[in-house]
Amino acid sequence: MRGLCVGLAPILSHSRAGTPVVDEHLPHVYRFALRLTRSRQEAEDLTQEVFLQAWRRRDQRRDPHATRVWLFTIAANLWRDRLRREARRRPLVELSERECTSAVDPPDRALIVREDVCRVLQMMDSLPPRQREVLYLHACEGLVLAEIAAALGISPEAVKASLCQARKRLRRRFREYDCGAYRSARDFNARPSL
Repeated sequence: MRGLCVGLAPILSHSRAGTPVVDEHLPHVYRFALRLTRSRQEAEDLTQEVFLQAWRRRDQRRDPHATRVWLFTIAANLWRDRLRREARRRPLVELSERECTSAVDPPDRALIVREDVCRVLQMMDSLPPRQREVLYLHACEGLVLAEIAAALGISPEAVKASLCQARKRLRRRFREYDCGAYRSARDFNARPSL
């Protein structure tokens, strides 16, 4: 993300008022872009495009208190436009240890947390795009249904339905995973010792 900040520097040099917006929202927009694109490079490109577009359209922002939702809206629209142009899917992103864990966790706890977080993110990545977007904005960014609806340009009812479907799919996948892990452990323990 360092290159991203450097890439945004020319934009920010024009307005000191713009710097806190980027400082505050850059990590959120980047994480959302990473979930959308599933590629670090494309997430950086998309994030930079979001802030460029936001800078160009800064006069169109209606509510300064809804800046994060406005930026997510720009990100979602830019990504959909790009998908329409390219009409192809992207491979899953491999997350580094730094992106999956906190530096304050003890090593063994950090390993467990990293595995759990990576498993959840992989399961989220397997969701259909709309469900993935809605679930990410709700669970990871803490947006309420109305904010998600505004960010994605859909009705609150569609947000609620997508969130419900995403949760059902994830619950089913967790059950499948847990049953598989339980079976593997049971089979391992049942093996005769040599």
